[in-house]
Amino acid sequence: MMYDTEMKLNHQIVHFVESQMQTLVESMAESDRGVTGVNAPYQASQHADSHAMATILTAMETSLQQYMEGLRAISCLLQKGFVSQTRGIFQTLGDDYEEMIFLSLPSQNGQLSNLHRQYLETRTDQDGLCGLSPLSRCEMRSMIRKATHINHNVFQLYPKKQALEVLRPHAGKPCLVEVAIELHKHFAYKGVLLAVLLAKVAGDEAIMRACLNYRAHLEMIDPLATKMEPQVSRSKPEYVPNPTLVASAI
Repeated sequence: MMYDTEMKLNHQIVHFVESQMQTLVESMAESDRGVTGVNAPYQASQHADSHAMATILTAMETSLQQYMEGLRAISCLLQKGFVSQTRGIFQTLGDDYEEMIFLSLPSQNGQLSNLHRQYLETRTDQDGLCGLSPLSRCEMRSMIRKATHINHNVFQLYPKKQALEVLRPHAGKPCLVEVAIELHKHFAYKGVLLAVLLAKVAGDEAIMRACLNYRAHLEMIDPLATKMEPQVSRSKPEYVPNPTLVASAI
């Protein structure tokens, strides 16, 4: 019962993003997922290859689906109390988050970089995973930080070690599930932002407005959900005085 209460908003956010995504996917399917059926900013990307841009839109859709599946998996693990097992999935969510921001850049600035072409070349057809090297990922993050067409106050990048440090055991004490639940809520909030990006790239203004309105609603009812600042709370070991020190003090 306590889990259901604490995860109530998390579930609501995930459900909202999935419902909006379903509507967007159906809209994209009606236009055969082609550039001709997509509004600006895709049509504004005059300098980018149209086939590559269509592939990027599909890649963003796949990444967001993986992102939502990861949130669902973390929810199941937390329900069972498996907090430490969520770290790897949170790591993957961070990668998906960065990749979607990265993939949105050509539609916003009209330029398909060599790194974007490399991403599309290394992407597999079977599972949609990207084979970027660690060096390429560093270049990807650098490109995001230098981008002038995105709101960096909203689409923030966090050092992964810092973001996931709260889930590490400390002094033999595991992280409390409440901390992981707060982190899960924040990643669910970031899912709303990713839905905004996908809708923007697809040119669906209705979905984009709905997500932006929901984002404003979340920031009003739970401001902490928008920040990557989960409080590390672990029970402290009970202090037992050293008998030798006590005896010497007497």
